[in-house]
Formats: sequence, C-alpha cells, structure tokens
Amino acid sequence: MANLPKSPPRQSEMALITGASTGIGRAVAMRLARRGHPTLLVARNRELLAQVAAEAGRFAPSTALAVDLLDDHGVRTILEHLHNCEFPVGILLNNAGIGMYRPMLEVSAREERDMFRIHYQVPSALIRAILPGMIDRRHGHVINMCSMATKVGPWGHGPYAAAKCALVSLTQTLAAEYSSAGIHFSYVNPGIVNTEFFNPSGMAGLRRQVARYGLSADRVAKKVVGLLDRPRLELCVPGHYRVLGWLAAFSPRWAHRLVTAKSRPAAAESSAPSPTAAPGPAPQVSADIVSASGEPW
Repeated sequence: MANLPKSPPRQSEMALITGASTGIGRAVAMRLARRGHPTLLVARNRELLAQVAAEAGRFAPSTALAVDLLDDHGVRTILEHLHNCEFPVGILLNNAGIGMYRPMLEVSAREERDMFRIHYQVPSALIRAILPGMIDRRHGHVINMCSMATKVGPWGHGPYAAAKCALVSLTQTLAAEYSSAGIHFSYVNPGIVNTEFFNPSGMAGLRRQVARYGLSADRVAKKVVGLLDRPRLELCVPGHYRVLGWLAAFSPRWAHRLVTAKSRPAAAESSAPSPTAAPGPAPQVSADIVSASGEPW
C-alpha cells in the first residue's frame, strides 16, 4: 500500500496511549518519550502504569490515568482530563484490548459486548473527542492496533476478529473523510506478539505458537512509532504477513484452510464445541488492562 504524504511529528503535542502498562503500549510509550513527546498513559493496572509513567517521565512529561475502559465512567474520566491538559493530543494510539480463545458457542453475550466495547466503541469515542482538535490544527495521527485476524478469521477468535474488523473499516473510512485535513490514520496488524496477553490459562492452546513465532513488543513498537515519520494506512508486522491478504483475495478458500490449520488447538487441548455448552469463564484479559487491584475483569 502506498505511503501517505509525510507530516513530521510535533514534540509539543501529546500522545494518548491506551493499554500502556505493559506490552506494545508500554514499548510505544517509552519510544515516544525518548523522542520528546509528552504522554498520557491509560490502563487499569494503577501500579504498573505509574511505573511506566515514571520511567517515561525521565525523558518527557508523562501522566498515568488508571481507568476501566469497560465502564462509561472510564472514558468520561479521560475526556475530562483532556480538557485540563497542557498539551493538545497529536497522537492517539488505541491499543487496549482483551483476548479470547474459545469457540463462538462458548462465548457469552456479555463477553461479546465487552469485546466490541474495548476494541471498537472505546476507540471510536476517543476519536470523536480528539479528532476535531486535530482538524483545527490540521495535524495529528490516529493509530489503531488491529490484528492479522482481520485478514481471515481464525479458530477461537470470533468476537475478537469481528471487533477488530470493525476498527479496520472505521480507520479506512476516517482516512477517506479526513486525510485532506492533514490528519493521518493508520491501523496496525501485528502477528503473534510475545506479551502478557497470552499468559492466562485460557490462552494455553496458543502458547506453542507464541514461543515459536512471537515477536517482541519492542519490535512492533518500533514499527508503530515509525508511522509518524512515514505514515501509511496499513502496517503489517512482520511485513511479509501482507501475503495473507493477497492470498485471501486470490483464493479465500485456501487462505481459510491455512489459517484454520494454524490457529486450531491440538486435539489434546480442545474439545468439539456443543450447541448446549454453558458459557465459558470470563474473557482472558490482556495485562495491559487488568484492574487496579491486579484481578481480572
């Protein structure tokens, strides 16, 4: 995909990063701080978030805001805080997320709603609040963390993949509508990243793939921050994963077979889904947005 016209970052503008306490969010926060960007860091884990803000604060102003993004009050708290910020938001990274690795019929309606809230509705609400200011200044960059699961839906990722697909479509539409105002929009599709996201027991079926193929969070963060210097609409990490999109366009059937084979858990680690199966346990939570007390949702 062709790069968009370059617009240099402004260190006088703040970066708002959700899911900033660990993993990709933390790594991006540190890279931006070293470039001199003030940061507003959002996550649920108050203790970890404070540590990241303290470390980032050695290089540039950094504020930690511990909120629950599944709660309406959490988003309102962010928006109220922005009204009193010294710096305008010039970079928005929607990175917070929760993961799940279960067949669709084992996912409760509430879990599905939470997936769409954290991966689509919260990013949309933050964009609605921040984009008008970017348009007024004719400068800004919105980066949405998506997933390679948006190319072809894998086993056990139904609501997650669907919500991320919605975020991809939103990003593309925003670019069509507002890029002429000097705003850049990007969505990032990383492969498997070796972070705490895969630590919960419900993710055990993916740990072998994580150990074999997992990228470091800092490798992804380096590419994400690079978007500020060379903006583009879509970024796949690693880059050769773009081939999956081409394969899906050429032969959806073969792409689906490939992804299904790679994502399905081993027979010993799974059981066939049943239409009468009771809802499974609570969704597996990324360490980026665990609660302030350290407990899962």
